Amino acid sequence: MGYNEADTRAKLIDPALRACGWTEEHIKREETPGQIIIVGNYATRRTGRIDYTLRIKISDDTQPVAIALIEAKSEDHPPAYGLEQAKAYAYTTQLHVPFLYSSNGHQFVEFDATTGITNQPRPMDQFLSPDVLRARYKQAQGFSLDDDLAKPLLTMPATDELVVEGFICAWLPGKNQQIRHVCSENL
Repeated sequence: MGYNEADTRAKLIDPALRACGWTEEHIKREETPGQIIIVGNYATRRTGRIDYTLRIKISDDTQPVAIALIEAKSEDHPPAYGLEQAKAYAYTTQLHVPFLYSSNGHQFVEFDATTGITNQPRPMDQFLSPDVLRARYKQAQGFSLDDDLAKPLLTMPATDELVVEGFICAWLPGKNQQIRHVCSENL
């Protein structure tokens, strides 16, 4: 019997990510999706945890940008076993990250949301570096994170998402816990 999921992350995936150039500054572990759903008088929070959110930090005065998610599974599972779960997290949390991964610690599978292509399993020592993913992100988005077009993305405060009867809003914690603006009518 192989490593369970927690040991797979600690003993296989974490070292592989570090070897590819990902530092603690780039990685956010076990992030709980922040979406809150309100219908009528009832509120619920989305459940589940994203094992890894890979982020790119542009400068000290901007927030990091999430560009990829990794769903880890125990080493006994096939590498693609968590890919649908990663897709579900990406879509239900409204993170809009273009690159989704699943890994069993030995291999990983990538789903590129910009092309709709799922790659064949590859060894973890071939996982993409922050620079490579940043270049792919730039190509997919059509602008660089250094461009003026990216400034709103980089300077928005960290928020939870709030869905109020079909509207996606930003929940900005503060003195009165108020909703500051409505972002979209479409879910």
